Amino acid sequence: MKVDEAIRHMCEATGGGTVTVSKAMGKTRSYLSALLSRGTVPKADTLAQIAQACGYELVLEGRDERIVIEP
Repeated sequence: MKVDEAIRHMCEATGGGTVTVSKAMGKTRSYLSALLSRGTVPKADTLAQIAQACGYELVLEGRDERIVIEP
């Protein structure tokens, strides 16, 4: 799944959409909408913050390890 698809999926899963998640992050109402419409790929810490606001966590898995990226 591409980053923008993952962000849209997480926002939809919250039931509130991008506006609700943007507000939960302490950003403007249009923050995530603008990010997605510009095609901007957020840094890992920003993606972790978006995930956290949606009730998810950003995880790297491999080599029998699981690393959680903190926002």
